[in-house]
Amino acid sequence: MFSSPRNGQPIKPDQQKQIPAWKCPTCGKRALIRVKKSYMLVDGTIIPKLDRLQCQSCKEEILDSSAMGVIEEFRNQHPLKNAAIKRHKKVSAA
Repeated sequence: MFSSPRNGQPIKPDQQKQIPAWKCPTCGKRALIRVKKSYMLVDGTIIPKLDRLQCQSCKEEILDSSAMGVIEEFRNQHPLKNAAIKRHKKVSAA
């Protein structure tokens, strides 16, 4: 079974049911949907309107390659200004 149409033909609605949905890596349910909303990175940086997958069951968020590309582009446009200085001060204070 192919997950994409052959020869560039569109997928018919009755064939779409046959394409297996991805399972959530956390809970294992087939409940992933696409969402587009703000996302906060570990360092507190907020990426507005990031398109990503989210499990409807456990709310786990999965970042695919396009989401990672958006994050990388955002980082290039908005670099952390004092991150290296703050890390250096913590290391030298210890």
